[in-house]
Amino acid sequence: AAGQALLRQARQVLGVMARMHAELSEFATGVQGSVRVVAAPSVLAERLGDDIGNFLRQHPAVRVSLDERVSQDIVRAVREGAADAGVLWDATDLSGLASVTYRRDQLCLVTPAAHRWARRKRISFAEALDDVAVSAAPGGMMDVLLRREAARLGRVPDWRIQVSGMDAAARIVAAGLGASVLPREALAGHSCMAQLALVPLTDDWAVRQFRICTRNDGSTTAATRLLVEHLHGQ
Repeated sequence: AAGQALLRQARQVLGVMARMHAELSEFATGVQGSVRVVAAPSVLAERLGDDIGNFLRQHPAVRVSLDERVSQDIVRAVREGAADAGVLWDATDLSGLASVTYRRDQLCLVTPAAHRWARRKRISFAEALDDVAVSAAPGGMMDVLLRREAARLGRVPDWRIQVSGMDAAARIVAAGLGASVLPREALAGHSCMAQLALVPLTDDWAVRQFRICTRNDGSTTAATRLLVEHLHGQ
């Protein structure tokens, strides 16, 4: 137990020293601060890259590094000082961290343009479930959510096709191999949008809120606070 306590304290001290060294070395080369951001795949698939790009154009003296992690690893990285900020879905436990809201997205039933549900304005997950055959990022937060909601309906989802990302899922649906549940915002401007229909789900959980988390111990740098404020305002 004493060793575990020492390990936690040592990680915090080493994290502070690493951040201090990084920031001071950046000042020596004329760069006024650096921010290490870790984000969930679903956030990266949407507007985070654009939002950080806009921030860097406004603040060219700040350097931002961006890495993709699953939600549990994001929280761990921020708590242990391996990252300055994390961006993830608010379904994750963020206790002990400071957090503010970021963007929202809307989950939709995504079908081929000629599908029987394509002209619907809205649809419930229960009604659409039998047509959902394509799953994106198996084992990820959205996959877990959909399986949990299907279980609440007393049903077992039949994901006949599983792909690693949303882009691949959209292409599979456009090819007519089945429907999927994907966030509308991730498909904006997609090359195959003309071949797809997006029908918003009516379920309460279908609107997802993203959050930006940082440590709550006063160690957040000025550059990190500036970036968080910018993303919070989007």
